[in-house]
Amino acid sequence: MLGIGIDTGGTCTDAVIFDSKSRKILSWAKTLTTKNDLKIGILEAMRGLDDELLHKAEYIALSTTLATNACVEDKGGRAKLVFIGLDPRAVTMMKGTYGLPEISDIYFLDCKLDISDRKATPPDWDKFREDVRRDFREYDSVALVQINPQLNGGMFEIQAEEIIKEETGALCVRGYDLFQEINVQKRGATALLNARLMPLVMEFFDSIEASMKEMGLDLNIYVMKSDGTVMGKEYALRRPVETLLCGPAASIRGAMELTDADDGLVIDMGGTTSDVALIRNGRPISSDGVKVGQWRTMVKGVDIDTFALGGDTGVLLKDNDIILDNRRVIPISILAHDHPKVISGLEEIIRKFYSFPLKDGLFIVLIKRPEDISGYSQKEQQIIRFLEEGPLSYLQLSDRMGISHHFFDLRRLEDEGIIMRSGVTPTDAMHLKGDYTEYSAEAAELGVRYLTMQTRMGRDKIVQKIYDMVIFRLYKNLLHLELQYEMGNDYREEDKATVEKLALNILKHYREGTAQEFIIPRTISKCRLIGAGAPTGIFLGDTAALMETDYQVSEYSKVANAVGAAAGDIITEYTALIHMDQKGDYLVPGDEGIEVFGSYERALERAKEIAVKKAEERARMQSQEGGLKTDVEVKEDFFRLPAGDRMLVETRVIASVQIII
Repeated sequence: MLGIGIDTGGTCTDAVIFDSKSRKILSWAKTLTTKNDLKIGILEAMRGLDDELLHKAEYIALSTTLATNACVEDKGGRAKLVFIGLDPRAVTMMKGTYGLPEISDIYFLDCKLDISDRKATPPDWDKFREDVRRDFREYDSVALVQINPQLNGGMFEIQAEEIIKEETGALCVRGYDLFQEINVQKRGATALLNARLMPLVMEFFDSIEASMKEMGLDLNIYVMKSDGTVMGKEYALRRPVETLLCGPAASIRGAMELTDADDGLVIDMGGTTSDVALIRNGRPISSDGVKVGQWRTMVKGVDIDTFALGGDTGVLLKDNDIILDNRRVIPISILAHDHPKVISGLEEIIRKFYSFPLKDGLFIVLIKRPEDISGYSQKEQQIIRFLEEGPLSYLQLSDRMGISHHFFDLRRLEDEGIIMRSGVTPTDAMHLKGDYTEYSAEAAELGVRYLTMQTRMGRDKIVQKIYDMVIFRLYKNLLHLELQYEMGNDYREEDKATVEKLALNILKHYREGTAQEFIIPRTISKCRLIGAGAPTGIFLGDTAALMETDYQVSEYSKVANAVGAAAGDIITEYTALIHMDQKGDYLVPGDEGIEVFGSYERALERAKEIAVKKAEERARMQSQEGGLKTDVEVKEDFFRLPAGDRMLVETRVIASVQIII
């Protein structure tokens, strides 16, 4: 079966055609991401694939940063959170912990749900209906989250949904339908975020379907989840929160697919950041609660360590030397490729170097024009208007504004994503080394020449130093990650500076080919390094040598994210819980409420039945085709009493169902 994999990253959009039977990549394409309209970049990438194979594909699988960006930028549909049975004072006490809105923006539906006597007293539904009719019409969606939903199978969430749909027609998200864990506020944050994302993901799917129609394709659509599996379109429309970290998850899944690796550290270096994940026994180490921006959720995801390092990381001048920034800038080679006039601008910068030395970049680019610029200062408005003509060097913008570039204040415009700087980056150094030559090597040469004038270092020394700064940042972060896994909380923040000094010493002698005089420090890793992402392979060999381990980089690592999306399995999960009450009975939440058992073995048997049934139902929501492969995992938490007996704290029964097509 042939499938199309698409990944829309911060810098590039990748596409592959993948044969799911032979596990081979048959065609691939890469283009720049069009941030203002993702569809444009997706269409361009798809048009770069083999057309005959494209029209033989039976499905398309997507990896997108849509949900992540919405969290970070605080965007999304207008959504209302309704807590059922929760005391507002509890939210006030935990303010700021999960990303919940202000108390005044939450609706609290009063009722009694007492877990001790297992009684549920319903809310005043007539009053709720009146409030919904009066106050809820402005919302696109509503998140309904009931405290202790196991008492009645989340029945109050279901009844509240019926009223809202009758009165306003708004989309509803039921917290207990999403996740069964007890923490009501965390479930509330997850449900609210899911509700905010629903209109965005509907719009995204509309654009994907329009793109496919334009290309004469009619395919099943799947989306990568944060845990490295995929879900069908209809399921994703109901649970878009599951896509929060699907980009990094896709790269990890793709790297594993391309290298057949069962153990190691997967490193995905993109344009802006590097993502690292540990895999053991063929599966990435996972986290039970994805965190993005202010949001703390119940979404299960790959446990990923992210740091600022990519092909587009800016190279800055400091004290007649160069340093690696944390921010992304547009590589000067890419800017000149898209805007040839940049070359003459660079030549002007070099000619006027002694009169106008620059520190923070070479060019400024307008990324998006705000709909309303009246809230910006007069100088900021001028900058926006001048940049609408196209990218300008600091000197060119200075001439147009009639003031020195030293008086520019670009921080707010840059922080809000209105503009971006362009300058020398590792991508430009790659062009001069010959490791990557897609764009303008002439612009890269001019940019580095400017750095040589500022630092009085030779051209080759500048290029090599940029490489070494990338290698060092990658090396030290991998050491930190492995030591954190090895030592846990014993590896403290103050230890990092010592490790970094040692790592810098090792790199220095490695690069110079000299031996230490008194002591030979070494870092020997037992983890193989596995590369994903376009630039990773260029730097991974030296990093592996410093860590005295081996490494693997596939020829298709540059499109690993798209491969991961296309190769992802359809897997669904459901978790059933067992608790013990004060009488010593075992409680298992069922569809109609809590089921009580005098025997732990019988309770465990029933929890397995419920988990498997629910997981299989979720699987069939995604596809009616294929067989089902079911696995059940039991996680028991017992407290050992002084007399040697055990008391149950909680048992989690996790059923995992894979669709085999």
